[in-house]
Amino acid sequence: MVKELIDKEYKTREFTRLANQFIEKPSDIAELVEVSGSKEPHPYPEYASWLLIHITRKAPQLIETYQHKFIDTILSSANQSVLRNLLNSCVSLPFIEHEESAFLDRLLDFVKDDTNKVALQVYGLYKLKQFVEKYPEILPEINGILDLKEENNLQPAMRFAIRNFRKIYK
Repeated sequence: MVKELIDKEYKTREFTRLANQFIEKPSDIAELVEVSGSKEPHPYPEYASWLLIHITRKAPQLIETYQHKFIDTILSSANQSVLRNLLNSCVSLPFIEHEESAFLDRLLDFVKDDTNKVALQVYGLYKLKQFVEKYPEILPEINGILDLKEENNLQPAMRFAIRNFRKIYK
């Protein structure tokens, strides 16, 4: 059902309105989550994960139970669009301990690696805020990473994210 919806709607301007359809029938969200984390060809994982952002914004309570699946996909995927979209959703969700250590390492890698798309780096930094709240002792490591990043020519979104992060944790 999800793949058929994506085939039918992904090239339209109204694609994100499909989020409302999933909010009205939450039982279909499980399939959307499965497609977002699948090895299906483009456009399925990318657009399924994009819809999940819109559902998360409108009805996060419907998505919270799937966060562990998002984390599993984030730990195993190399698809930058899917990573960015699922991490965007995770940023809006409460901290959970699922694969905590591996997830922390992955987030640090996202922020460190300048070959990642800037949005993935930014969302990685935003999610790290939740880890710092639980484990303040990791703050010096994160600040060291940010110090190194600031030695390079940063994109505006990353510069803004670092500035906001530093304001919170001065």
